[in-house]
Amino acid sequence: MSGIYLHVPFCRTACNYCDFHFSTSLRNIEAYVESVVSEISIRAKRWDNTEFNTLYLGGGTPSVLKKSQLQKIVGAIRKNLNCASGWDEATIEVNPEDVSAEALEGWIECGFDRISIGIQSLDDEQLEWMNRKHSAVEAINAVCLARKAGFEKISVDLIYGIPFRSENSWGQTVKEALDMQIDHISCYALTIEPKTVLGSWVKKSHVKEAPDKLIEADYTFLCDESLKAGFNHYEVCNWARGDVNKAVHNSSYWFGAPYLGLGPGAHGFNASNRYSVVSNNNKYIDSIKRGVLPDTIEELSRFDRSNEVLMTGLRTAVGIDFSELKETWGVDHIGSNPQQWKKWIEAGAITESKNGRHRIAEEFWLVGDSISSDLIVLQS
Repeated sequence: MSGIYLHVPFCRTACNYCDFHFSTSLRNIEAYVESVVSEISIRAKRWDNTEFNTLYLGGGTPSVLKKSQLQKIVGAIRKNLNCASGWDEATIEVNPEDVSAEALEGWIECGFDRISIGIQSLDDEQLEWMNRKHSAVEAINAVCLARKAGFEKISVDLIYGIPFRSENSWGQTVKEALDMQIDHISCYALTIEPKTVLGSWVKKSHVKEAPDKLIEADYTFLCDESLKAGFNHYEVCNWARGDVNKAVHNSSYWFGAPYLGLGPGAHGFNASNRYSVVSNNNKYIDSIKRGVLPDTIEELSRFDRSNEVLMTGLRTAVGIDFSELKETWGVDHIGSNPQQWKKWIEAGAITESKNGRHRIAEEFWLVGDSISSDLIVLQS
């Protein structure tokens, strides 16, 4: 299964913690849309044998685009690429302040059946501290409106490990979120990126990073409460209410499926190498006008491929089959790292399922990257 990811690099305001590629100047949106349409046409020649089953618009803030602009982009995708007659899943990321009955109707008309709402917190003081432009009430109303409009799948984004907090703010956010009519939660630890406002605050000692103990407590609380609410913790940062509500598009990333990346700042993968599109709107537009894809190509060895499947697969509840990796890529992760393997097995960090697959136990997922790193195999 292959998917299409479109990066929409525009936001009305800059969140204090965000390090993704975006611009708060909306002047070039129309030029961006025209460039994306052209990029689709150029890339179609290279992906003519691939059928695409999922579509994901991320950012940035895709909800800044007008209905007519979305229709133009989706129309170009349908016209130029080999797409399934009906998407297995089509997701659009939106901010609560952009959600209205009219906007929701337009997103559904464009073919989106899944909406990801960037709530982040349901504490108004935290939202102001992060420079979010919505309130908790607006976030709750956005979910209600999306359900009323007929969206089949509703996901919300949350952030844990926020140092600016009242005593009960995280507990309140989690419980209120789980009481909403949502099907999915994506939740990420607040990361201090150096080239952000928050990074500057920390560097100047205006803000202290949250201690590991608090981060772990926040994560554990969400794990416990989501389980009580009937959510399945199927990936380190993702919870779904039943298997049917798992993120189909994102799940394909974790198991090495090819995907087409469009727009400045996007990444793509064609099953043999990865490309990244230039993270500069003006350079992107200028290059596409000249008919040149502004890509940086990364050739992937069999070791790279096997290591990536290991790193992403161990982050999931399904886990990975080490014998399958060895058969597919000729890489023996266990035999090459016997001491590390023994250490994590004896600690109970890696468990085996009945079908022979291995996964990282939920209580160890916060240190999952360290566990996976101990099992990678470098090309000699």
